[in-house]
Amino acid sequence: MKPILIQKSFDDLKCSDNFMFAKIMEDPELCKAVLETLLDIKIDRLSYPEPEKTMQAGPDAKAIRLDVHTSDTNRDFDIEIQTTLYKELRQRCRYYQSLMDVDYLQKGHFYSELKQNYVIFICLDDLFGKGLPVYTFENICNEDNKLKLEDKTYKLFYNCSKWEEIKHDRSIKLEEIDLN
Repeated sequence: MKPILIQKSFDDLKCSDNFMFAKIMEDPELCKAVLETLLDIKIDRLSYPEPEKTMQAGPDAKAIRLDVHTSDTNRDFDIEIQTTLYKELRQRCRYYQSLMDVDYLQKGHFYSELKQNYVIFICLDDLFGKGLPVYTFENICNEDNKLKLEDKTYKLFYNCSKWEEIKHDRSIKLEEIDLN
């Protein structure tokens, strides 16, 4: 059964609509500003953002389509707009991160050459139900949670229902970015 496609007029589109999100984020300066704001980092130069980038590890492997993929010298970014909270979102994040690494690290190169890898889900609602505006995950040791694996992977889930609280936590002004 094919999904029913609902067409909206351009004036009715929101930033959370996939088409509009991709169009907005393919502007390198705007994409850079969003990443700098969300991650509280400074980016000197960002590669041209690729909306709807498809990746596949092999002919029999499951392919993925990243909403927006971009990178700078040391970091690789996937930015996803998520309007529906699927239970498998956590596992999807893991798979996306692995395929981004496969795409970057070529045969004959060293693992130490892997970039920092960020998978960012901008969710309209709270995936984890804890009421936080943002959930940031790094691999840490269960026995000593001060010990990080330092594998350079980060998974972030933004809860847009708490957007006002995110604004207060960040030093960069977010008034110009509206995710609703």
